[in-house]
Amino acid sequence: MNTKIKTELAKHINLASKTGVFFSAFDSAGQLLAANGVIKTDRAVELLVDSFCTGILNKYGEKIKRLIFDLVTEIRIQNDPNELIKVPMHERGVFLVQGEDHKSGVLLPNTKGIDTIQQALSAIKQKYGLSSQVSVYLFKTIRVEIPL
Repeated sequence: MNTKIKTELAKHINLASKTGVFFSAFDSAGQLLAANGVIKTDRAVELLVDSFCTGILNKYGEKIKRLIFDLVTEIRIQNDPNELIKVPMHERGVFLVQGEDHKSGVLLPNTKGIDTIQQALSAIKQKYGLSSQVSVYLFKTIRVEIPL
């Protein structure tokens, strides 16, 4: 399975590149089994996939019927409210970092039920327990879906 995943991802990105990757694993009913990822890294995509396969695939094995990989292609800080309200949530993900403790939270692009930046900020802050004082990073991904 690891080879199949790497072959599919290599069609979209150089596996030696050091870019963020998010993984989501789903069962036959479309229910999320597991998700994890990093927005930035100094490790190659190939190594991240190896870690993913060792962890999540070994834990859930045959239950996994579909994988989605979001490969981060661009990331930038954006704290200007006038620019944030223009963000197309179907194209951009949001990563928040809170003050000095660096507590953070993330929402991937095109998340179901999130249509505005206000909804995204509220959902992230609530889920991760963040205050109102955060730095906002916007990012784009290439989404790769792999049926198993």
